[in-house]
Amino acid sequence: MISVLPYGNGLVNKTFLVTTTKQKYIIQEINKTVFKNPHLVMHNIDLITNHLRNKGNERSLKIIKTKTGRNYLFLKGKYYRCYNYIEGTVCFDKATDINQFYQVGKAVGKFQKDLIDFDVDKLADTIPNFHNTPHRFEQFLEALKEDPMKRAELVRPETRFVLKHYQTTKILEDQIKQNKIPKRVSHNDTKLNNVRFDIETKEAVCLVDLDTVMAGSVLYDFGDAIRIGAASSYEDEPDLSKMTIDLNYFQAFSVGFLETTIDFLTPDEIDNLVNSVKVITLECGIRFLTDFLNGDSYFRIEYPLHNLIRARAQFKLFQEIEKKEKLMKEIINNVASKVMNAQEVNLELLFFIVNFK
Repeated sequence: MISVLPYGNGLVNKTFLVTTTKQKYIIQEINKTVFKNPHLVMHNIDLITNHLRNKGNERSLKIIKTKTGRNYLFLKGKYYRCYNYIEGTVCFDKATDINQFYQVGKAVGKFQKDLIDFDVDKLADTIPNFHNTPHRFEQFLEALKEDPMKRAELVRPETRFVLKHYQTTKILEDQIKQNKIPKRVSHNDTKLNNVRFDIETKEAVCLVDLDTVMAGSVLYDFGDAIRIGAASSYEDEPDLSKMTIDLNYFQAFSVGFLETTIDFLTPDEIDNLVNSVKVITLECGIRFLTDFLNGDSYFRIEYPLHNLIRARAQFKLFQEIEKKEKLMKEIINNVASKVMNAQEVNLELLFFIVNFK
């Protein structure tokens, strides 16, 4: 062994890059506070990674099993797992240009397409109600009522904001319950730094961080990717004047995503793509605010008000999305129509058509 170094900036698990004389590995300590049943998390990841590799995705996550054949190690009360390190790849916290975010859209879409024939009922529900936004709203109310850290007084404006937008929390969940939106495999954490890019070609290679893969909706993955990647600043931006939604990035992702998914998405799914951005952004703000009230036990923080700052940034982004919602829907309709008719879109030409029509 040559070195063991902290790796990445994930908010949940502790991650290390292990370099040996032969190759590199990723080792993670699984957060037991977040994942109550790590063996079920690994069950899901094992199923998904095997399915994806059987589709020919050789440059993708692979679990390195223990000598006894297990996909995790339980040692001194802690759970560990080991993955291959995908050589020749890199990840980014923020997209550097629209073509890169177009690649992210393709990667998220390909993830969905490659799993279209996977039996979603085989997946364990490792975090029940993960993207059940009305449930997240109820968790917020409970935290507000119990107020274990005596912080409720600090979040009165944010509390009013959440209460005002309760109906928005129901938009996706109501349709899912009515079976208007089909159940599919959902990655559930499609932020930019969970996409590996080829260092030389700059193309997206695969999605990583499969901890939250469960039965869900394709809309969760679309909404979360846009929330992070098309935002004009980071999700913990303290200067709210810097936070908006970049429609060029939104459009680029939509092109890549729809190019790979248009042949199987339902009309209801396409109609709710913009709704998913609104709902998931609001949901994340609620989750950050709830964690702040509960004492910052879920998301890793770097300073005392970090989760409150994150919540405020998400709520500002939500407001910006509402302002541009009509144009975002026009973009989706335009992209979907062109992809459906041509199956290939000149990205720069499409930008010109949408922005200057």
